[in-house]
Amino acid sequence: MKPLLLLVVWALLLSPGRAQSSRANCKPVASGFCQGLGYTSTPNPTGVPGFYLQQIAQIVETSCSPKVAMLMCRVVVPECGHDESSSQMKPCKALCEKVKSDCDPVLRTRRLSWPSRIRCDALPASRCVQVGSRTDEGVHVIGDLPYTDTVLPNVLGHATQREAGAALLTYGPLIQVGCSAELKPFLCSVFTPKCVSGSPAPPCRALCEQARAGCESLMNKFGIQWPETLRCEAFTSESCENAHDFGLTQPSAASCQTISVPLCRDLPYTETVLPNVLGHATQEEAGTAAFQFASLVRLGCSTHLKPFVCSVYTPECVEGTPRPPCRTLCEHARSDCQSLMSKFGLRWPDSLKCDAFTTESCEHYGVGSGGGICEPITIPMCQGLSYNQTMSPNLLGHASQREAVAKMSFFNAMVQTMCTVDIRLFVCAVYVPPCLVGEVQRPCRSFCERARRGCGAFMASFDVSWPAELQCDSFPVDKCVSQDSRPDADKTGDLNVVEVFKLEHHVAVLRREYVESYEGRNPPSVTQTQMKKALSLHGKKSFSQELPPSALPGSPAEFAVRLPRRKLLLRAVHEISDNLKINTQERNEG
Repeated sequence: MKPLLLLVVWALLLSPGRAQSSRANCKPVASGFCQGLGYTSTPNPTGVPGFYLQQIAQIVETSCSPKVAMLMCRVVVPECGHDESSSQMKPCKALCEKVKSDCDPVLRTRRLSWPSRIRCDALPASRCVQVGSRTDEGVHVIGDLPYTDTVLPNVLGHATQREAGAALLTYGPLIQVGCSAELKPFLCSVFTPKCVSGSPAPPCRALCEQARAGCESLMNKFGIQWPETLRCEAFTSESCENAHDFGLTQPSAASCQTISVPLCRDLPYTETVLPNVLGHATQEEAGTAAFQFASLVRLGCSTHLKPFVCSVYTPECVEGTPRPPCRTLCEHARSDCQSLMSKFGLRWPDSLKCDAFTTESCEHYGVGSGGGICEPITIPMCQGLSYNQTMSPNLLGHASQREAVAKMSFFNAMVQTMCTVDIRLFVCAVYVPPCLVGEVQRPCRSFCERARRGCGAFMASFDVSWPAELQCDSFPVDKCVSQDSRPDADKTGDLNVVEVFKLEHHVAVLRREYVESYEGRNPPSVTQTQMKKALSLHGKKSFSQELPPSALPGSPAEFAVRLPRRKLLLRAVHEISDNLKINTQERNEG
């Protein structure tokens, strides 16, 4: 019960209203003998009523005790922000007794007297500024550290342990409450950093995150925010290798776990490791925090948002360690979504400030040396190709895939009709170009010409011209993509999604030609023999340049039987074959 009471008092002391009221009466410490003691403002610059600054100055100037200035100034010119009922920044009874013991003989010889209003027995015995026990300027809140030497100034600019200790006392109640086992070692690493070869060891970011994760919710209940000066994102991971000295749990290979957070289940990776960079120790905790981004992900403000958010909350487990988030990925996600967030009065979270992340893992996320970044293809017509990553803006300057797909509607009919399969592959290569490690791969001029030839007649029949922005002479002749490069990649004769699409296209053309040229006319305009020849010709022309010879059978039916979804395709081919009365033996061999 006592620690909780301390926390309540601490919260009241730090509450915005109280702090504002206290600071309103603050004035700079003017007395020269009270400079450099860890505080710079006071409500009593001329001294607390009943004391004479001249008398105090004479005592301090004797240097009768190393702590005489600390004692006298904290009583007579107290630190601003604490009223008389607060003991937190008052000198301790033990400190007073030590200084009085040191000074009495000196003051007698100099015919000076101890101020009658400074009574040691009236000062607090705890939660106060006292004599350091470990060093000459020890910090009493900190004890039992795994190191004994520090070096100042620390990362907050405190030049002495006296100054650091005074600031650290603010967190005394939180330490006593025990909201996190990592809080005290983290604070110590900030205020009295370990001395390593004469330099201060930087605080560990993971230690900070675990301390914040354990204490922030309790602090928030009392209206207190985690201090901006201790923002975890400001620290690095370079000193975390020694964090086990403080009891920081380090992830091991055994800590990899299957991702269960709904938002991050369909990632290229399936395992994560915790705690993450924000200190979330469980997936339940991480998932609850990540849920704030679910609506933004659904709205699709950025293709980079989901990969980035998941890299923070459910980082990929790589040999038992979390893959760090990428700063460039963060910057793209934030930039893309900033305007939408602003419309709803939302701000990018401080905990995800992009400058807190590094670029060391960015290549893994498809970021090139020039800062370009690959993104997953979201346009249905261009999914299932030999590549699945693209980059915006595309080759025509469209800023997003959403803008690109609106411009691609012109080609949808051509992809499904008489044009060759090349039109789909080429159009996708322009509107959602292949992206490899942040670099766009441009389609070749020959690729464009082949697509144009395969679609020219169909377009001309509708009096439609080839789009001016797709003029073939604007594409390169080398260092480019010539065509889809994965026909029968594993040489098994079993085709992937793209090749099945090609077969479907082939069957559709056959069916249409049959209906228009044979079945739809009475009497037929062509003979069965002519149609059989046309069928054979289509089979060889459509696939001979796209598949290895070993994958080419003797007839479309024989070809189709070796493919995924073969039953559906066989039915279409067999229907044509039956109507054309193609030899039964040939079908059975297929």
